[in-house]
Amino acid sequence: MNGVTDMNIRLTRDDEARAQFVIALKNAVNLGMAADIRTAFDDRIMPGLEAALGHKLSDLSRTDRDAVHDALVEEPLYRNWSSLTYMSQTLMWDTVASFVDRQVPTLQATADTLAARPEKLGSLALDPDLDVPWNIADVEVHRQPGGFCFEKHDHDIEAGARYNGGGLIYAAGKGRNALAGKSGGDFVRGLIAERWPDFRPLRILEVGCGTGRNTMSYARLYPEAEVHGVDCAAPLLRWAHATAEAQGLTIHFRQMDAALMTYPDESFDLIVSHILGHEMTEEGLPAMIAECWRLLRPGGIAVHIDVPIQPGQIGLVDQVLNDWQVQHNNERSWRLWAEADVPGYLEEAGFPVNTSFAGPVAQGAKDVWYVYGGRKPEKAA
Repeated sequence: MNGVTDMNIRLTRDDEARAQFVIALKNAVNLGMAADIRTAFDDRIMPGLEAALGHKLSDLSRTDRDAVHDALVEEPLYRNWSSLTYMSQTLMWDTVASFVDRQVPTLQATADTLAARPEKLGSLALDPDLDVPWNIADVEVHRQPGGFCFEKHDHDIEAGARYNGGGLIYAAGKGRNALAGKSGGDFVRGLIAERWPDFRPLRILEVGCGTGRNTMSYARLYPEAEVHGVDCAAPLLRWAHATAEAQGLTIHFRQMDAALMTYPDESFDLIVSHILGHEMTEEGLPAMIAECWRLLRPGGIAVHIDVPIQPGQIGLVDQVLNDWQVQHNNERSWRLWAEADVPGYLEEAGFPVNTSFAGPVAQGAKDVWYVYGGRKPEKAA
């Protein structure tokens, strides 16, 4: 026994200083330089581009977006932004490795001890025969070294440690300012309370739960509910299970493909996801939404939270900056997500138009998310 009973990643003063440098660099690039690119485009590039094209640019036009891309890639400012964005992500993962790698042996020993306890609160069920989608199995998403499925042995939690370590830096570096002490679960509960204040779920499922951070928030917010989390990456689920056990939370984690889950019909009152849609393939996203409809009980609610990068929500320059993620940050489905017909997918799955929703919603003073989902009607008496 290593004497450590939690799954917390601990940072020294040196670790914190290095992380703060990376966050400051990312803020300078993602916020400051990106703003400079928008200004340069509006003031200097756009007038000539519109004159050459013979029409006003439209945020909804793919052709115009491609034209803006072709114009920006010739600009030294854009090229500097591109190089520094790539470099800042490299520095982020180097920094994560500097404080995670030395703690992996202790964290692994703790996870193994928790997994071996006969009195476990929740459960973990892995499927070694699962056909993990290629965009997760074969891609280092976000350029995380080894990707989400990286394993050295059959009880490895290292990918989960790296994922959580990266999360300490990435959101802050993008300027996201989630309210202190508030989780994704708090945000979803607030959204539900505004529209359905009497809703009390007894079975909750998070789809694409990753390392379980938000799954655990639902277990705390709804202590009377049975909480489940599914993901296709086994190392992330091992981390999630160990962390939940260490925190005294009863959660059942399962390895499944979100597009083809094995739960019976009408199994859950509330189904949620957090930043899952933009990681799904073109076929996987509508299939996941259809699965949520199948798994919802009558009167159940699905709420999905994701990045608001749809044309019409952001301008052409930001669309080009986001497209950069596809080629250089292994966000293979980023553009697919931006162009997905989410309202159409909801309707095709069965969600009635009058109880479904899809669009931008603010969280706090600065953050905005794309929120979509709906409520399944009660069965007629």
